[in-house]
Amino acid sequence: MIKFLTQNMSPILVAAIRMPLAGIVLLFFVLKKYGLYNPSKKQWRLLFCIGLISVCLHQLLLGYGVSVTSSANASLILALNPLTTALLASIFVEEKFTRNLGFGILLGFAGVVLVVFSKSGTVEFSLIGDVIMLLAMLTYVIGGLLIKKLLETPIPTLVVTAYSTLIGGILLNLGTLVSFGPSVYGQIHLSSTAVLVLLLSAWGATALGTLGWNDGIKQLGANRTAMFLNGMPFASMFGGVVFLNEKIAGIHFLALILTTLGIVIGSISKKKVILLESYKI
Repeated sequence: MIKFLTQNMSPILVAAIRMPLAGIVLLFFVLKKYGLYNPSKKQWRLLFCIGLISVCLHQLLLGYGVSVTSSANASLILALNPLTTALLASIFVEEKFTRNLGFGILLGFAGVVLVVFSKSGTVEFSLIGDVIMLLAMLTYVIGGLLIKKLLETPIPTLVVTAYSTLIGGILLNLGTLVSFGPSVYGQIHLSSTAVLVLLLSAWGATALGTLGWNDGIKQLGANRTAMFLNGMPFASMFGGVVFLNEKIAGIHFLALILTTLGIVIGSISKKKVILLESYKI
């Protein structure tokens, strides 16, 4: 959906429209379920930081980064997210970096590498673009850790998702105005099909996807949830086959197997490993 929308306007502008739309629909469900939920001052600070870092800065850096580096470099740098999350989570939010988790991350990264090289064949070094993509990846990781920290307090996941998405969407539009000026909104010329795709992207992929992601962080932890990011290239790949008539090669299936194994192995908790070993005995 994003690939289709960016044929009509810039990635940053797509995000600037998509995020507030997602935040509004999530806010509707918050009002329906909880009324006007008022977080504590500490929770508001964390919500603002999540919106600023994980939504606004991430989207601005990502939108600019993909324009000044290759798609191969961007994919590989973003694929470092699970490893970076696992390392930082072990330091800042006391999530254990287990052997299974490390092995799962490596398998998943290997799958992403296969997909990237099957498309481009080479990776060209671009200092500015690669640094920007690295910062984009780090902002998303830091945002995930802040979400983990916030969800340790008594606040519903739906509220966290709605408020942070809406805050981030507002800040993203302010950042877009400062960076590109009001004239950037003159690029918006959407067909009825593009409007439908935009709404599906905002209300489906962004709103529901972010809600599921945040709930995953709460239930599984930031490190184990981050591993599922390695599945994104394959979701995009299959979407390309269905909607854009792109082709899948045999190497893609091998990459999918590696990534799936990585997610399964990395998701096994220490308790489950002990339980499996006890059955063997």
